[in-house]
Amino acid sequence: MIFRLTRMDGRELLLIPGPVSVEPEVLEALGMPVRAHYGEDWAADYALLTENLRQIFRTRGDVFLLFGPGTAANEAALASALAPGDEVIVCSNGMFGERLRDLSVALGLQVHLVTAEVGYPVLPELVEAAISRHPAARLLAVVHHETSAGLLNPVHEICRLGRRHGLLTLVDAISSLGGVELEMDDWGIDICSTVANKALGGPIGIAPLAVGDRVWAAVEDGRPKRTGWYLNLSNWRDAPRTQSPIHPHPTTMPTNVIDALAVAVKQILDSSLEERHRRCAGAADRVREGLGELGFSMVVEPPYASPLCTAVWSRPGMDVARYQKWMRSERGLRLGGGLGRLYGKSFRVGHMGRAAEPAVVDSFLNATSDYLALRTA
Repeated sequence: MIFRLTRMDGRELLLIPGPVSVEPEVLEALGMPVRAHYGEDWAADYALLTENLRQIFRTRGDVFLLFGPGTAANEAALASALAPGDEVIVCSNGMFGERLRDLSVALGLQVHLVTAEVGYPVLPELVEAAISRHPAARLLAVVHHETSAGLLNPVHEICRLGRRHGLLTLVDAISSLGGVELEMDDWGIDICSTVANKALGGPIGIAPLAVGDRVWAAVEDGRPKRTGWYLNLSNWRDAPRTQSPIHPHPTTMPTNVIDALAVAVKQILDSSLEERHRRCAGAADRVREGLGELGFSMVVEPPYASPLCTAVWSRPGMDVARYQKWMRSERGLRLGGGLGRLYGKSFRVGHMGRAAEPAVVDSFLNATSDYLALRTA
C-alpha cells in the first residue's frame, strides 16, 4: 500500500520523534470553537486532565500544564528548585542532555557532566562516581529518551541512586511519557517534564510538569531563584487560591489545545497505558526488522534501543537528505534526520502517534524498499 493514497487533506504523515500526527478525535477537539479559560466547567475539565496525567506519570504529586515547549518545563523545574551557584550533576549522551546542561549554565548553576558516547547509555556506575566526586551537588538531571540517538537511559537505576544519596532528581521525559514504562514515585523521580505532542499523542503547545513533595522544600527554602514570574512553580501551585478556584492556572491558557490533549490522554487510559507501550514497541520492532532486511544497521542496539524512535545508519553511498526528500515528495512520509554528530550519517523513524499504526509502518518499509530499488536500477 502506498500511503499517499490514504493521506488526509494532502498532508504528510509524521514519522519523526515529535510532533506526531494525531488521531481524528484529537483534531476534532482542536478545531472546536474557542472556550473561556476559566469557569466551573473549565476548572472541572482541567482538574480531570491533571488527575489523568498523574496516572500516566504514576505519581501522587502535583501536575501543572505549562503553556510552552518542554524546555520551558525543564527551565521552570531547575529555576524553581535551585539558586544560582548550586551544583548539579547532568547526564548527557546526546543533544537533549546537552540542552539540560545549557539550561543549567544559563541559570547560573555549576554543572558537573556525566557523559557517554552517542549511541551508548549513561550507566549508573558513572553517575555514582560523579556523586562521590561532587558531594555538594543538590540535583541530578537526566534525559529518559534521548531522541537524537534513539536511546533510553536507565533512569530507574539512576534516580534511585540519586535518591539514596539525598539528591533531587529531574527526569526529562519529554519524548517518553505515555509510550514507555515510567514510574515517577516508585523510581525516586522528584520532578518530571514532558510535552503533549510526542508519546501522549496530543497537539503542540502544552508541557506537563509533575512535581513531587520533596521539591517544594527546595522551592520554599528562601534562597533567591531565577524563576521570573511565569516559570515560578509557586505561582502555578498557588493560582487556584490567588486567582480563583475557577481559574486554576496563573495565566490565560490555550483551551482548545488542552481539550485536545484531554482527548488524547483519555484514549491512552481507555485502552490502557500498557497497551500503548506494546503498540509503540511493536512498531519499533517491525521497523528495525524490516530495515535490517534491507541492509541497514541501527545506531543503538537492545537493551537500550528506544521503542519510540529508531536511529538508523545510512547505507554506504546513500544520500540521507535525498532519501528524506523523496519519501516526503513521493510517499508523503516525513522522517527525522540525524542530529549533532549523527547529522548526514543517519536518519530517525518515530513510532509515536499514527506512526505506530501497522499500515503506516508497512507503507514506510515498502517506500524505503522502492527507493533503494530506484537507486540501483
